[in-house]
Amino acid sequence: MTLAHPEWLWALLALPLLWWLSRPPRPRRHLWTAHLAQWQAALSALRRRPPRGAPLRFLLLALALVAAALAAGGATLPGAPGPRRLLVLFDGSASMAARDADGRSAFERARARLRERLAAVPPHVAVTLLRLGGPMLRRYDAAARAGMDLGAPDGALVVDPGLLARELAAGGADADGDAPVLWTLTDGQGQRALPTVGALDTFPTVGANAALLDVRLDDRWPLPALRLTVEAVAFAPGAAPIELQALVEGAVVATAPQRRAAPSGQRETFVFELQRAPEGGALRVAVSLPDLAPDGDLLPADDAREVLLPPLPAPRIAVLGDQDAGPFVEVAAEALAEEVGGSVVPVDTGDEVGLLLVDGGVVAVPPGRARALTFGTDLDGRREPEPWQAPAGIDWAREHPLTRGLDLSELRVERAFHDLLPAGEAFLWADGPDGPTPLAVVVDGPQPSVHFAFRLRDANLPLLAAFPQLLRRAFVQSHGAAALPVWAGAPPPPGEQDLTAPATAPDRPLPPFGREDRELGGWLVLAGLCALALRAWVR
Repeated sequence: MTLAHPEWLWALLALPLLWWLSRPPRPRRHLWTAHLAQWQAALSALRRRPPRGAPLRFLLLALALVAAALAAGGATLPGAPGPRRLLVLFDGSASMAARDADGRSAFERARARLRERLAAVPPHVAVTLLRLGGPMLRRYDAAARAGMDLGAPDGALVVDPGLLARELAAGGADADGDAPVLWTLTDGQGQRALPTVGALDTFPTVGANAALLDVRLDDRWPLPALRLTVEAVAFAPGAAPIELQALVEGAVVATAPQRRAAPSGQRETFVFELQRAPEGGALRVAVSLPDLAPDGDLLPADDAREVLLPPLPAPRIAVLGDQDAGPFVEVAAEALAEEVGGSVVPVDTGDEVGLLLVDGGVVAVPPGRARALTFGTDLDGRREPEPWQAPAGIDWAREHPLTRGLDLSELRVERAFHDLLPAGEAFLWADGPDGPTPLAVVVDGPQPSVHFAFRLRDANLPLLAAFPQLLRRAFVQSHGAAALPVWAGAPPPPGEQDLTAPATAPDRPLPPFGREDRELGGWLVLAGLCALALRAWVR
């Protein structure tokens, strides 16, 4: 027995006082009489006895005092030695979604085992759970015991459980001298070796799996043609080649699937030349093992991806040019219409246009709110732009979507205009009196617009080989997010597809945990009260 507050034992010094108080009182005086026999007979008739000590009553009182002192002193019984902390390493990587013959995934079986085993762990043991694979999650005590909010199998096993377990074991005990018990739950996939320390539960699933590793989309929007490059792999037990099939379906003209026989684990590339549907929609890319039953692929989560293709626009190009514009804007409109498969239409037709092409003049085009490409155009009519003769030091943004991969080194501008451009992201500039000064900007908004500080007749831009591609990119840029495909999900993480030979090791059970110290305060108080109650019945 141990005491948290041994100073309360000083209360036991009251025992001599209680013994003295429990003694019978002495007679105050002595009387001599010749009638002792008659007095004793009368006392017997009254069933009274002469005063004398009651050792049992004193013993019960003393027992109550001792019990009260020990309860106040925090008496406890030490528990059995053993670990009092548990650290669980739970594998939540993508391969844990593989299903067994009963249709249960390794993740579901591991979570059920976790709840079952933790229900038998004493409540005083502090439990911490780390979910490895994908986003790392931490759960403590009640949340860890219930396996709450562990998500779904996702991501790669970036942190190797075996290495982490060895590092934690090498760290030893904490400041209180309490070393945690390690418990690993994993399928053994994506690991060189399983943890050699602590408890271990494995849930291996061995079988065939086809995986879609990567999908690259060469989108030629607003043209209907697009190219899809699919990289896939198939894993199967045995050394015989396995048939791998790639299929594209959805918002494209129907195309035949492609099949290829390859050794297990060999990366294969499939190329699809497709024609998209004008209305757009969901495009699904999937791989499979056609020679196996539908449930033969143990990990169907990595078999397919979807992309939402935007609808094709109305590729009509409207042109505005002042009387001094010359033929350049018309030539630019024709070049753009040819590049996007559209046509040039008058401005006043009332039809929706894909892009408004303006050269010079004053046009009320709100930047970022109308799909427009302007060259030396005053957008509000309230400015008096200052001519900028022969800007020097022309340079461009090499990584901007409009100019990436284009060569503008031969661009020459005879005249531009200061203070003509709206506020936006510059991608073309020249040396000005105060440093680099924009010559062209992109204004973001509901309908992004592109603006140049010079007119087409004042530069050799229409003569450059990069000009048609720049026009096409400006057309795409003006449609903003409406021109971009939207991918659903993410490619499967590497190292999670091969289910043919996961790392295995014999399972190791959890060790016995230490028993918690038992506080005796309540029992001691109850014993003291019982002693006092019994003393009331003792005469």
